[in-house]
Amino acid sequence: MILPSKCSSKTTMFNQQNSLNQMIQKRGMKLANEKLLRKMYWRKRSFDAKPERLRARSEWQDWDFGSELYAFAQRLQEPQLNNDILIRLFTHRSYVNEQKSKQESLGVQNVSHQLEDNSEFIQSGSIFMRKFLSKYLRYHLRQAPEECIQSLVDYLMSKTVMQDISKWIGCTDLVLCSEFPPNEQTLADTVSSIVGALIQTNGGGEKRAQNFIIDFICTYLNGRDPLEIWRIDQMDLNLEIFLQNQNPNLKCESRILRQSAIDTIESCFIVGIYSNDDDNPKLLGQSSGESLSIAKRMAELDAFRRIFGLTISNIRFEFGKRAYDLEYDKYDRENFHLFQSSSPKQEEKLRQISS
Repeated sequence: MILPSKCSSKTTMFNQQNSLNQMIQKRGMKLANEKLLRKMYWRKRSFDAKPERLRARSEWQDWDFGSELYAFAQRLQEPQLNNDILIRLFTHRSYVNEQKSKQESLGVQNVSHQLEDNSEFIQSGSIFMRKFLSKYLRYHLRQAPEECIQSLVDYLMSKTVMQDISKWIGCTDLVLCSEFPPNEQTLADTVSSIVGALIQTNGGGEKRAQNFIIDFICTYLNGRDPLEIWRIDQMDLNLEIFLQNQNPNLKCESRILRQSAIDTIESCFIVGIYSNDDDNPKLLGQSSGESLSIAKRMAELDAFRRIFGLTISNIRFEFGKRAYDLEYDKYDRENFHLFQSSSPKQEEKLRQISS
């Protein structure tokens, strides 16, 4: 039997030790490097670390305003918007006044500005948006009262929704105004300015403005309950008076459908509202509540939801290309008003809420 030599055994031990050292160096770090990283970490958190200030995108060297305007028009698929129109729709009155005051402070006499602000675009765009949104909602909510239509229009044209649209289509860095970052009202007015600019373009301007409103504004109704926006529960509406104004012979009555755990803290009542017709009684609405009064009130609200066609199964808003060619002009007339079928007290309260 031949035994291995001492030299080969030493070589094997040396190789194992070398591989162990390499593994330790790969998995760990040197002591000097560790101290350096600790120093850098605490230096970053110390008093001499200055936070990065908020800077406009135009301050960076790679900023090209013309290219950004071209990219914006392509994102909206509106190539007919040239640079002159784009610059005007993004130029607000505050920016023009700021440039004028700067020139006057430098001693420039007879200051004349070639910049045009977007005030005209904002005004025409707001009027067109309100008119078209009313038609769009009357087309899809044909049984809803006009108060519901105008409440949804006010929601879609609110500052919160409009500034959110302006932010997500990339207007924040393109807006020319005196403040930075632009406030909510400035961003909201920019969306109205875009609609106004689309109206004045050649080649079906109003049609393209309608498509823009459908794609970017009307889609905020997707998945929303109209009664979460139009708070009918805060109105003092009487179902029986409303039905009698529609049909003097029609009355309604409430009935207990089911109940459980009476006289306990977990009581539950399910109340239904029926039309008082001996020949053909009809269920107008039903709902549950922890007391009879609450269940009855919720059932009345459910009846109003069904009468106005605001149930989830009835509401189907059309978006995209399917909504482009619908006949909205037929719904230029207003829907019926609630105060025409209410008492004088309810009429006054409805006017206060709608205003």
